[in-house]
Amino acid sequence: MSQMNSKMMVASGLFTAVAILFISLCGCGTSSSNQINPLFDIELGPSIPPEVVLAPGDQIDVKFFYAEELNELLQPIRPDGAITLQLVGDVVAQGKTPAELRQELRELYAPHLRIPEVAVIVRTLVSRKVYVGGQVNSPGLVEMPGRMTALEAIMHAGGFVGETAEPDDVVLIRHKDGQRYGLKLEFAAALDGEAYQPIFLEPYDIIHVPETTIVKVTTWIDQHINQIIPIGFRATRVRGDTTIGLETGRSGTVRVR
Repeated sequence: MSQMNSKMMVASGLFTAVAILFISLCGCGTSSSNQINPLFDIELGPSIPPEVVLAPGDQIDVKFFYAEELNELLQPIRPDGAITLQLVGDVVAQGKTPAELRQELRELYAPHLRIPEVAVIVRTLVSRKVYVGGQVNSPGLVEMPGRMTALEAIMHAGGFVGETAEPDDVVLIRHKDGQRYGLKLEFAAALDGEAYQPIFLEPYDIIHVPETTIVKVTTWIDQHINQIIPIGFRATRVRGDTTIGLETGRSGTVRVR
């Protein structure tokens, strides 16, 4: 048996393995848009725009309607989560909405002012960031000055990378109360202009856009087969159909879809 025939027999066996790998990988992305990733055991709550919650580094104005001398402008929230105000001293602002902080200040100043009306005005929210990684054009931190959906954050990160991104397998990761939550998101229909249910983000959420199955298969083939056997395998996508091929070196290619 010639050396070429031996290589063909080995390659044919590996071809079957590659086909099985491809089929198994393709079968991983058939769940619905709101199905939880198996790595996580608690589903995220309903998609309701989150309230703005103050955090260290944010800056606020504290203005008194009838006691302007007590006004504090561009008051930064310290790393310990507190601010310092005249007459009442340190007040914890971290973890409170502006409305909750306003109500607390009204109660604290009631013994000192005849009309303790006060306004809390948010000037900067430096803590409102999310992380977008994977197959996007500009991965990294994305500023979230206001309410932002997961798809908007991906677009802020430069959008999906051409043919290598898998928009129907995006993973949202959220840490809350010491627990980690995950949600699988699908955006292919939205990118085609169809209606979709927006998922609003919270500070420090992580969005990961994975590679397509075809990229994973091609990488695996190159690393484990083509560098060992000179008869090359290839994986291609044409009009949405993915094909794994065995280059025979002759006029044809053995294929499986």
